[in-house]
Amino acid sequence: MRETRFSDVCGTIDEIRSILSKGRLEPREDMEVLSLLEDALYMIGRMRLRLEEYEKFREDLRSLLREMDRVKPVGVEEASHIADRFREVVSKRSREKGDFERAVELAERMRRIASNLEGALRAYKEKCLALVELYGRIKGVRDWSRDEEKELGVSLPTLMPLDKVLESLREWLPPEPHRTKLIEFVKAGRAYIQPKKRGQPPMVQFEDGGSIPLHKVRYSERIRNFYPVDSPSARESTKS
Repeated sequence: MRETRFSDVCGTIDEIRSILSKGRLEPREDMEVLSLLEDALYMIGRMRLRLEEYEKFREDLRSLLREMDRVKPVGVEEASHIADRFREVVSKRSREKGDFERAVELAERMRRIASNLEGALRAYKEKCLALVELYGRIKGVRDWSRDEEKELGVSLPTLMPLDKVLESLREWLPPEPHRTKLIEFVKAGRAYIQPKKRGQPPMVQFEDGGSIPLHKVRYSERIRNFYPVDSPSARESTKS
């Protein structure tokens, strides 16, 4: 994983345009432009990996649907007919021993139908839970609560709630107002904070492919983009 100058390809290309628009390159700016190009390629690569995750989700979902297609309870459509025949036997004014045996046989057929239905319902429930697992896996640590509340009226649990993430990484959070802006992006599902790995700072992964260490994240209202604190944008300096 590498740090990028901006959170998305658009901001990166805007920076390249800003540098090249002068019609000349200052010393080391050629390397800077090439580094920005590598950032863009990296972000496209990360988005492609995410696309592959969604494509795998799609195939797993299709497999799950095929499994659901194979759930076929036996005899359900016969239940009402069996019940009618049971009523006829039990309602007879003169009944013989064979009638009682027949009634018991019909009742047992009803039991088997109910058992088949219970098995089918259980199988469907298992597939629904597997669907939830697939959703949780593709969602990961991302906060999709706003979209979930919009679609479902309630947000679903994440592997690690945002409040707990922020609490556990309090000392790594950027200062205000950048912190609030970053949290807005996380809550909107446009970024997520990757859990801290040993020997590495926690990283912010943006949906458009960018990666910036959490403690370095800064936001510019002028360029409407995130950037690392130690790599200010050329557009920022030219407008100040």
